[in-house]
Amino acid sequence: MKKHEQIDFKVFKEILIGGLSKEELLKRLSHKNIKFNEYARILFENDKFNPPEKNQKVILTKAKLDELGLEENCTDKEFMNRITELSLELCPLYLAAFLRLEYMDQEENSYLTVASIKPEAAEDYPNGFYLRKTGNELWLRGYRADGFEGWPSSNEFVFLFGARRLSQ
Repeated sequence: MKKHEQIDFKVFKEILIGGLSKEELLKRLSHKNIKFNEYARILFENDKFNPPEKNQKVILTKAKLDELGLEENCTDKEFMNRITELSLELCPLYLAAFLRLEYMDQEENSYLTVASIKPEAAEDYPNGFYLRKTGNELWLRGYRADGFEGWPSSNEFVFLFGARRLSQ
């Protein structure tokens, strides 16, 4: 696939985000037995993890790096340029928690990284969230990375559809 080619993305999920406080989200996740790692806890405490009071319907798509026309060793800048070229948008940090509540039938051992802006510039601060199912347990995990090398080739990134984003 050439970088300049357009890709026909499919809708992965349509979900409602917002309408719950951080505390309410944590309660719902806990009630559904969602597991967290320490990075996820740190991200939940960040001021940028601030769900809106009003519900908003969003349309999501997902793609692997190679489906985006990118190599495993691409830079963050190449990644950002490519998703902009494809009219995809990064997700707000809190979207991962809402998606985890909606995506309970994830396949075993799959990775789904919610593409978002790193909330803090500090090198040792987590970048964002990914969803995983392993050992028949559902996880909402935070991660740290300084590039894409070493990511599982099966990892898919979740994006907002740019022009198809809906407000309610």
